[in-house]
Amino acid sequence: MNNGLTFLLDGGTHNDPYNGLNLPLPFPDALQEFKVETSAVTAQYGQHSAGAVNAVTKSGTNTFHGDLFEFLRNGEMNARNAFALKNDGLKRNQFGGTIGGPIKANKLLFFGGFQDTTERSSPSDIFSYIPTPAMLGGDWTAITSPGCNGGRQITLKAPFVNNRIDPALFSLPSVNLAKKLPVTTDACGYYPFSLPFKQDEQVYIGKVDYVRNDKNTIFTRYQRHKLNSPTGWDGDDLLTITRPDYIRTAQSAVVGDTYLFNANTVATTRATVFERRT
Repeated sequence: MNNGLTFLLDGGTHNDPYNGLNLPLPFPDALQEFKVETSAVTAQYGQHSAGAVNAVTKSGTNTFHGDLFEFLRNGEMNARNAFALKNDGLKRNQFGGTIGGPIKANKLLFFGGFQDTTERSSPSDIFSYIPTPAMLGGDWTAITSPGCNGGRQITLKAPFVNNRIDPALFSLPSVNLAKKLPVTTDACGYYPFSLPFKQDEQVYIGKVDYVRNDKNTIFTRYQRHKLNSPTGWDGDDLLTITRPDYIRTAQSAVVGDTYLFNANTVATTRATVFERRT
């Protein structure tokens, strides 16, 4: 199970205490290495028994290095979904960069990185079944006909008479709620629509390494992740209420100390602080 895995980033705990899942990991250009253990994990991972994922962020070196990147997806280069009325208009940009180098050669090194991902689309392969004008007027003969029920005729029970009903018997709150729905011209209530999607994600990461001497090294690392995915509701059409405004921020910081006693003994200490807001 996903919430049964232990996640460690730079040796510090990287699990969300609220749901047991992992906090966001660094993007690939900021990741030095990772290791996945799926069975027979050691006692140090006792808080989760299913497996362990260890990830390590990059560190600076005695020479300056950096990179810039961008990954682009665009609906103009994609075929239309066979079930969609039109192209989804996808515009996705994933871009950022990293830089690392010496503050003081052989003593103090730094590394930093940033990634921004923006995504916009308006898929039109979404549909729903809603009350037809005839149904709201009390005439349910079409919706109960074989054409709308796979060749099976449906006869509604009282207070329906011949699959018709007096609209005065409808629940008033339900009638008012139905006014927030669009109008369909399909006799069975089929209504295709487009649901705009918008999402922005930013990841910041920074790390400083201090080489105290040949036996002792100290580092600190900070990462901030923010995900913003607003609701698709247009303020009127109920069909566009599929998700709430979603804003999530996660921050984590770790301080680590590694001391080499001899060729057979190494002591490592990690202190972690993290915050998650939704």
